[in-house]
Amino acid sequence: MGGRRPGAGGRPTRRHDAVTPMTRRLFALAAVPLVWFVGLVASAAPASAHSVSGVGATNWRTTVSSITPATAGLTVRVVENGSRLEVTNHGPEVVVLGYDAEPYLRIGPQGVFINTRSPAAYLNCSRSGCSVPPIADSNAAPKWERFSSGQTALWHDHRIHWMGNQLPPEVARAPGERHVQAQFTVTMLQGPNRITVRGEYTWVPGPGPFPWLVLAAALAAVAVVVAVTRSWLVLAVATGVVVAVDLGHAVAVAWSWAGGPLFRVAQLFEGSSYQIPGWILGALGVRLLWRGRARGRQAAACAGASAVLFTGLLDFPVLSRSQAPFAGPIGLDRLCVAVCLGLGLGVALGALALIRADRPRIEYADVDVDEGTPGELVARLESNDASVVTAG
Repeated sequence: MGGRRPGAGGRPTRRHDAVTPMTRRLFALAAVPLVWFVGLVASAAPASAHSVSGVGATNWRTTVSSITPATAGLTVRVVENGSRLEVTNHGPEVVVLGYDAEPYLRIGPQGVFINTRSPAAYLNCSRSGCSVPPIADSNAAPKWERFSSGQTALWHDHRIHWMGNQLPPEVARAPGERHVQAQFTVTMLQGPNRITVRGEYTWVPGPGPFPWLVLAAALAAVAVVVAVTRSWLVLAVATGVVVAVDLGHAVAVAWSWAGGPLFRVAQLFEGSSYQIPGWILGALGVRLLWRGRARGRQAAACAGASAVLFTGLLDFPVLSRSQAPFAGPIGLDRLCVAVCLGLGLGVALGALALIRADRPRIEYADVDVDEGTPGELVARLESNDASVVTAG
């Protein structure tokens, strides 16, 4: 008995082109975040993109407890999650002393000056420190160079944070307990007067990540269910939420830097350069899905994957840490990460499920599989005697 399948007169038919130029462009643009992610891993980048001055989510908290004596016009604070010390002086000039009690910085009405012969000028170049050149000598006469016309100085003072690669023994023995690791002092001179800044850095245990993981899993499940039921408008809304939360999270991280608005905007673009393509694709996906365009699914999938990779996974430690560089409550930070991880994954998987469900399948028409030799059958199949239709 001949096996025949219905076709359109033995000629191929196609309800839509599965791979349009627009689709190819979307996938090409979507490859950018993935390339960035691979580059970060290959270059041994920090484990978290959620960072300022080289520090991300942590359990270390640094505080300034006192300035003795209280000095008019002088403010001292710890910024960037304990990474740097910020001193602003609107009174008579003060001289900050380095690690060997040598003159290190001058801060006052004439601006900020640094002693290029102070070892601290080189040790404080980054959170982990830099090598000290032979010209640095704590006992040599200071050589001052002006590097700012303002009255605020920021530097990585290594007295204010833990410098080891391993946890201190007492912390390693009981990481679930609070530990005051060290008290520090930074000394300044204002004329003949000595000013002492005191503070401490403390190990503060973070919470367990389980509640946030449950929330992320629930969001992922809801997004997948909505997507596979072909609620395109809801998928568009979910994609928009993912992009908005991811963007807002990046802004809050950038605004935790010390500095003016323009500097923070620059940090936003520099720190989020691998996320920007995902935001663009997400906005495009929302627009296309809202209009009922199938190509919006590809864009939504890429936007969701970008949020998962560059916020959900790279910032995952914040779910179990007590401190993080974030211009807002740390609970809001954790919520943003959980949304990007869960809802982003759900949007990506749901959109991919829709793409797979609608991919073309080939049906062969007017070919009797019981007639002719196998070679003749192949010849007839290759002569375009096929019908291309879409699933569903």
